[in-house]
Amino acid sequence: MRPPTTGSGSLTAVLPAGLTAVEGGDPAPLHLERRPTGVVVVVIDGLGQALLDEHADLAPTLASAPGPTLDATFPTTTPTNLTSLGTGLTPIEHGITGTGIGVPGHERTLISLTWRWDHQFEGPDARDEVPPEAFQPCPTVFARARGRGVRATTVLRPEFATSGLTRAGLRDGTVVTASDLETTLEVAVDAASPGPSLVYAHHGDLDAAGHLAGPGSDAWCAELARIDAVLERCRQQLPPDVALVVTADHGMVRVDDTGFVDLADRADLLEGVRVLGGDPRARQLHVVAGAVDDVAARWREHAGDAARVVTRDEAIGAGWHGPRARLRDGVGARIGDLLVVATAEVAWIHRDRDPLGGRLPGQHGALTDAELRVPARTLRRSP
Repeated sequence: MRPPTTGSGSLTAVLPAGLTAVEGGDPAPLHLERRPTGVVVVVIDGLGQALLDEHADLAPTLASAPGPTLDATFPTTTPTNLTSLGTGLTPIEHGITGTGIGVPGHERTLISLTWRWDHQFEGPDARDEVPPEAFQPCPTVFARARGRGVRATTVLRPEFATSGLTRAGLRDGTVVTASDLETTLEVAVDAASPGPSLVYAHHGDLDAAGHLAGPGSDAWCAELARIDAVLERCRQQLPPDVALVVTADHGMVRVDDTGFVDLADRADLLEGVRVLGGDPRARQLHVVAGAVDDVAARWREHAGDAARVVTRDEAIGAGWHGPRARLRDGVGARIGDLLVVATAEVAWIHRDRDPLGGRLPGQHGALTDAELRVPARTLRRSP
């Protein structure tokens, strides 16, 4: 188990590289042979490089497009990585340290994806108690772009336009709303020209199909093929000075029914745990004072070779959330006292807290290459 690569090998480099490219600088690590004056970065949520490689026949446009494979940030989950994209920073700097975050001073879990307490859809709104801009105060790449005279736009589904996560990690761009992929790309490309301009967009249907039916399922494959066809039509119509960079926030693995541990039935594993955070494949346990060793011993005996159980200090020291030297004040306490990170096809769910009971075949969050490695492919219209 290795820490994510940082710097030019990281997803954090994508938007800063796009900004540099439209200003005439070195676009590395992006593959941009001709200088663009507008760059559109579209996130295909959940499209890991391993999945793209395995299903290249369904996505010939993406599979043949040039560009590097990068590391996502840890945990390999949407709110952490969208914030890493939007800020160009690692989680140890921006502080969105997982889907479920133990907020110091609150004996509750902040679900950062929807900015609610304890439950993704049914929990109380946490935006007043935990203002997103204060919780994540680092400037975004969009703010930097605007300060340098580059037009910055974010294309989001209407329900995400003012969400807590948008306010935390994707703020300061001009928000334009769109729902389906065709409209999203049309609006994004229109916003990219004339330049200089930097545009961010997101498409979540592949991730949803993967969660509900499993990566590689018929539903997932059909969505991947549809996405690739839409991207190819978009590529053919791109203005010559606009580059479309297609990336992802994480990959995904399949967990069979036998791989789930429902913590609602395991009082022994929750003994001494005051806040259950993290993600099903990267649980973060905030424990009562003095209980770290006992809780760690129980989890290590339970997990065996299926997971690494480490302390907060061990995870930070290993660079899992980013270089230790960049640790921002207050961020460390948001990470669990203990982390349980899957190395096998397993997941620790809680049917009363996780969406749809948590028993979803598509999962992510851990440090396997299938979850960590993501593409950054560039589409251009032929000159």
